[in-house]
Amino acid sequence: MHVSVENTGGLERKLTIQVPGDEIQQKVDGRLKELSKQVRIKGFRPGRVPMSVVRQRYGKQAKQEIVSEAIQNSLQQAIADEKLRPAAMPRLDAPPRDLDNGDLEFDAVIEVYPEIDTIDTDSLEIEKLEADVEDGDVDEMLKTLREQRRSWEEVERAAKEDDQVVIEFAAEGEEGRVPEEGTTRMAIVIGGSGFEEMEKLVTGLKAGDEKKKKLAFPEGFREAALAGTKAKAEIAVVKVAEPQIPEVDEAFIESFGIEDGTLDGLKAEIRGNLERELKQARVAVLKNGLVDALLATVPELEVPQAVVRDEAAGMAAQILSSQGQEPDQALVQQLAGQFMEPAEKRVRAGLMMGELAQQNGIRVDAAKVREAIETVASTYEQPAEVVQLYYSNERLMQQVESSVLEEQVVDWVLEHAKVTPKKTSFQEVIAAATNSGE
Repeated sequence: MHVSVENTGGLERKLTIQVPGDEIQQKVDGRLKELSKQVRIKGFRPGRVPMSVVRQRYGKQAKQEIVSEAIQNSLQQAIADEKLRPAAMPRLDAPPRDLDNGDLEFDAVIEVYPEIDTIDTDSLEIEKLEADVEDGDVDEMLKTLREQRRSWEEVERAAKEDDQVVIEFAAEGEEGRVPEEGTTRMAIVIGGSGFEEMEKLVTGLKAGDEKKKKLAFPEGFREAALAGTKAKAEIAVVKVAEPQIPEVDEAFIESFGIEDGTLDGLKAEIRGNLERELKQARVAVLKNGLVDALLATVPELEVPQAVVRDEAAGMAAQILSSQGQEPDQALVQQLAGQFMEPAEKRVRAGLMMGELAQQNGIRVDAAKVREAIETVASTYEQPAEVVQLYYSNERLMQQVESSVLEEQVVDWVLEHAKVTPKKTSFQEVIAAATNSGE
């Protein structure tokens, strides 16, 4: 077997592989010999079919099978011999060729992972946010909980700030009408929907009013065909309702599982939840700062675009699932382009983390993996069954191990980097975590 490797640009490599023709013919003959013992052809006794008859009837099929196997096997061998690290499945852009000397030749194109030099973590400078949960944070969350439990009372007046406006809706966009027929019902809370142009449109309207206007739909709009586009909207107001905020009474408190039914008990529960949220947010911000610092050490690091595309598709599918939509392939691919930039950052970060683990001999800690699984399992009614499920599912285990190893790398880097503490507030830490995309 002869192999040549051409760098066609970036991380793409073109492999030209030649497989000796006599090797292929030998395997074809062996395959036909096996068939001659198995096939049943009228006029011949089993196992006595002449090779010439077997070759005439099955020769083409046997050669196709052997050539296919030869391509797969020789490609794997070539990748190993050339010490390439494929980032995605190789592709064959053209059929294999029969050379004049009888050899088989084919081209395969692959993307490889980049080579990363030793990463200097001692020079990294990272900011570490520090904050506490204050009484004001607890009171603000209590207010939020009351608003989440609000009910709506229909009113016969024009819509204003904080009202809920239920509308029948349709829009004509670049890809046609949404929905194709009729209308779809949706509720808009003025000042809280995240769709400011629609909020402005319904403000001042009352039940029975209709309006048409071209709107810029937000990226996260529930109708994917309209998300991030401009379209002419037609709305009809069904009803206007104002919020009814519940009092903090015994029934309200007990609805959160507070056994003693006291406000102090509810506030203690809220504080505990906020402290856990704060801890997670601080870790998220710290990790994001660490990743940014790491990426800055290798600003020109190339990443395999096939991996970036897969990551972007995964992010799009996750968004669709969180919105209650079925993430079918066409819709995922349509939205994936919006996530290419954050996907590339994730892939770059993952490569850096993996390289740090490799360069510094960091291995995944089985005890920490167990702890992570048990933490997840503790949120279910049958934690033991969930633990068993994880350990019996290779894909789930790989996800947990990857996450744990990343945490170990983060801890290792923080031990070596220059970390500067910065005192701030609970709200600022949460906002920083949200902005970091964690």
